[in-house]
Amino acid sequence: MRQTIKEIDVNVAYRWFLGLTLEGKVPHFMTYGKNYSRRFQDKQVIEAIFFHILGLCLNAGLIDPTEIFVGGNPIKAAVNHHKYINQEVEAQAKFMSAQLERGIAKDREKQGKKLLGLAKEKEPISKKISTTDPDSGWFHKGEQ
Repeated sequence: MRQTIKEIDVNVAYRWFLGLTLEGKVPHFMTYGKNYSRRFQDKQVIEAIFFHILGLCLNAGLIDPTEIFVGGNPIKAAVNHHKYINQEVEAQAKFMSAQLERGIAKDREKQGKKLLGLAKEKEPISKKISTTDPDSGWFHKGEQ
């Protein structure tokens, strides 16, 4: 935040965007920080803004929703490796597998091929679940 305020102080484009004159005093960075934290304390506001902009982009044809790419990087954290429980969980199915199976069945039917059998039920697996943050995942250096 401090660096942004310094940039606003010297960058004419920022001043113009914010409606500040060349002689106008730039507010203290704490003013922006407190305003930001009060205004966006509730995640729903940020999500609503994001989804509104996303909808505008979709309606304008700027986004092709037929393909979605997702990336992620592991983030190193100070973790207590002794705060976990072993829990049996169902093996997760691949994303959109039911839709893919229907598409494949329809295509095979058109081509006159024999339909494939249903996917087998997956056996439950044992998984480490963090007692501190159950939504997190365990990653050890060298794992892919």
